[in-house]
Amino acid sequence: MNSITQIITHFFLFSLAFGTQLFSPVVSTKLTGVGFYKLGTSIVLASLVLALGVDFFMAPALTPIEWWCYGILISTNVITSIFHKDQKDWFMWVLYVLQIITFCVLAFHVFTFDPIWIMFFFMSMALLGISNFSMLLGHYYLVVPKLSEEPLIYCLFIFWMAFFLKIISSLAVIFSIGAPYLAEGSIVGDGYMYNWLFVSMRYLWGFVAPVILSFFTFRLCKIRSIQSATGVLYIVEFFVIVGELISVYLMAKHGLPL
Repeated sequence: MNSITQIITHFFLFSLAFGTQLFSPVVSTKLTGVGFYKLGTSIVLASLVLALGVDFFMAPALTPIEWWCYGILISTNVITSIFHKDQKDWFMWVLYVLQIITFCVLAFHVFTFDPIWIMFFFMSMALLGISNFSMLLGHYYLVVPKLSEEPLIYCLFIFWMAFFLKIISSLAVIFSIGAPYLAEGSIVGDGYMYNWLFVSMRYLWGFVAPVILSFFTFRLCKIRSIQSATGVLYIVEFFVIVGELISVYLMAKHGLPL
């Protein structure tokens, strides 16, 4: 039986690795230089290795397919971090497609083909991934100060799309299977008071705060105040992480994909 801590830790590391990898082509390496790509790849590699370490001690044991997936992902990221140039060639694109396909295969096996867990994972992964990628990109403007603000604004639009899908899904759950948890005097879940506490924190910290701050980021980008926008993006990512950790807790313990 896996502990809640193990499930949350593995979910976070795996989604961070997948999300950062998924959005890596959003900004051309011709604009940022290969250094930005290698920065993202280092986060993917670190998250993958840690996720594998946590997964190794979880039940059920890793299957041969999962071992192969982890091996392919780690090895291809090492290869791309060494051989990737400022101009992304066809071989790097082939490796990228292979990585995304492998991540998808691994996700289906990790979550044992459970459709609710898989849908929950992909939406959380997208939100966490794009918030992390946006923060990294904003930080990298210090290295490439002449970079246009357009890539960062583009990332914000992707963030809003991921946010919209996540909030719609979460509200659908709250008004359906989640309703008994918030009913007055409820004894299901952690009890009436704690249910409201966790759900309130999930919505205020994980939804309200990030979306408001993202609009501040947008306005700062429009006036070309990138350093200020990056500072706000750090806070956005913090709130997204906190919100998603609470969400995974509610999913793992009570089956509520919020």
